[in-house]
Amino acid sequence: MRRITLIVAVLVSLALQAQVDYARLAERTILGTARYVGMSGAMTAIGGDPSAVQDNPAGLGLYRRAEVMVTGDLGIDKTTGTKRTLRFSLDQASAVFSLTTGKEDKGLIAHNLMFSYQRRRTFARTLYGTAPRGASLGGFLASEGIKMTIQYPKHLINDGNRFSFDERGSIHEFGLDWAMNYSNQWYAGLGLRIHSYGLTEDALYQEDFAIDTSYLDNKTYVSHRGVGVSLAAGAIYRPTGWLRIGFGIQTPSLGSLTTYTQATTEAGMDSIRTSWAPDIREQDNDFHLPLRLSSSVAFQIGAYGMVAVQYDYSHAKYQNDRHTFRVGLEAIPVMGLYLNAGYAYENDFVKGDSPAGIDPLFERRDTYSQFTHGVHYASCAVGYRGAAMIVQMAYQYRWQNIDLYAHPAWGYDITAETHRIVLTLGWHR
Repeated sequence: MRRITLIVAVLVSLALQAQVDYARLAERTILGTARYVGMSGAMTAIGGDPSAVQDNPAGLGLYRRAEVMVTGDLGIDKTTGTKRTLRFSLDQASAVFSLTTGKEDKGLIAHNLMFSYQRRRTFARTLYGTAPRGASLGGFLASEGIKMTIQYPKHLINDGNRFSFDERGSIHEFGLDWAMNYSNQWYAGLGLRIHSYGLTEDALYQEDFAIDTSYLDNKTYVSHRGVGVSLAAGAIYRPTGWLRIGFGIQTPSLGSLTTYTQATTEAGMDSIRTSWAPDIREQDNDFHLPLRLSSSVAFQIGAYGMVAVQYDYSHAKYQNDRHTFRVGLEAIPVMGLYLNAGYAYENDFVKGDSPAGIDPLFERRDTYSQFTHGVHYASCAVGYRGAAMIVQMAYQYRWQNIDLYAHPAWGYDITAETHRIVLTLGWHR
């Protein structure tokens, strides 16, 4: 009976850990050009922007001339109990080539091609936490009857613990997109995406005891590296001069993921010695980013701007279905000057609200898990488009709550905030 219980516990633990791993890598944040960020990404029905193409390649069909664009991002991250951290990243680079047919209103008007780079996600966060006396990993292991190389005395009471978690990495996307413009009414596009994703997690959990200098440290390292390929397609329809309807789809990616783990548990007491978990390298050739659907309606307000509402949906194994709601505004008070504002909300993506179990065999000893709740975005932007130059700047505020578990016995409530300044420079002719 004990053997059956252990086997079931192992399967449950590995499934929950895979859920957390996959969900973290499937996350996307609203990154891209300043205009795209300023509208919180509500551009599936608007197009005419290289970052809008990531949701709907048909948006490339609105181009009438060649364009080169690059975007940088200065971010300030703040989480509960930590200092603010400053970072810089390149979020976007693109080159658009437009081939017009000479027609202005009827028939095939233009073919457009774009090569692009988009940063999909940046992992850059350090979390710290403490728990009250008695919330012990060792006590939890002992109460569960889990056997380790080291033996944990059940009579010892935890006198306090500390937890640090450092997360680094990014998800990159390289794209080749094509789109056409038919009669300034129908726009259709196709895209090929190559993904590169990586995530490393260093965690240290420490317990102190009231007896002498006794302690228990659990140190873990997890690394994920992978690549994938996906396809994208979309369309924009303009039945009237004041209405645009857009739809885009990105298929699940085909690819692989390599996970490498290390773990060491050390304790300073007579009955315990250091325990090493074996280094493990796992290859998953069925790993993929999720299916994504995007739909939007935009209303043109003469020559003064437009308003757009958008709904995105994604689905992947080990996750809740992901629903994203966006609204964006663009105003043009004078020719060449663009003002943008936007808001977006994404629901929870990890299934359940309890921490992952611990593998009794300790092949993986990363006992932590995260459960991120809904994500909010608020943004604004200002931009100038001249005869040859494009300059845009945006501000984005992103916040969410996270339930972080150092181990199943105790969880920490974390608030994560990001302030982002985005600058886009472009040239077109």
